[in-house]
Order: sequence, then structure tokens, then C-alpha cells
Amino acid sequence: MKNNTLIPREDHWSRPVAMAPNGQWLSLREVVENEPARFSFVQLTPEQQSELVAERIRQRPEYDMGILGLGILNKKRAINEVQARTPIGCTLIEVEQRMIERLIERASQKDL
Repeated sequence: MKNNTLIPREDHWSRPVAMAPNGQWLSLREVVENEPARFSFVQLTPEQQSELVAERIRQRPEYDMGILGLGILNKKRAINEVQARTPIGCTLIEVEQRMIERLIERASQKDL
């Protein structure tokens, strides 16, 4: 049986992707439209990277991540894993890092 339920597009524009020099998170829209002075993901400390990813997860309306051998990771557990920088949390951080890089690249090319 085919499921024809439409999956709503996520609002990537309002979620943080970088940090301003004053410590405030910058959304994808701010980074692409205003090109402010900022620290990119790789310039952040490991703790700041964890907080950025945790904030991105917090802002998602729904969050369930399937992990082989573990099952479904809900939003609360994902945030805890990221903040504790467990092996699972570090994997989620790496995934978000790639996502952020791709979002900035696509948005800059007006392909998002």
C-alpha cells in the first residue's frame, strides 16, 4: 500500500547555522542575506558545536532519528546525547555539520 501523505518541508531558514561574535546564534537567512561576521561551525569549540546542534534539534517541530541496533531516538534523548557528546551525540553533531554546510551552500546559490 502506497502512502501519499505529504511531508511538510522544514523551515531551514529560521534555524541557527553559525554564531555571531557576540555569542548569538545566526539563522540561515541571516547568514545568507546579511553575510554578517560570524564563526562557522568548524570555528566553534566542541561545546559550542554541541549547543548549536542541540538548539537546531530543539527548534524542530518533530524529531525522531532511527539508529540501527538502538531504535528510535526522540528529541529529548537526542539533545541529551549531543550535549553529553556521547558516540551517538558525536554522530548527530557530524550529521548536522554536513547539513549546515550543505544548507549554506544551496541557499547561497539560491537553490533552497
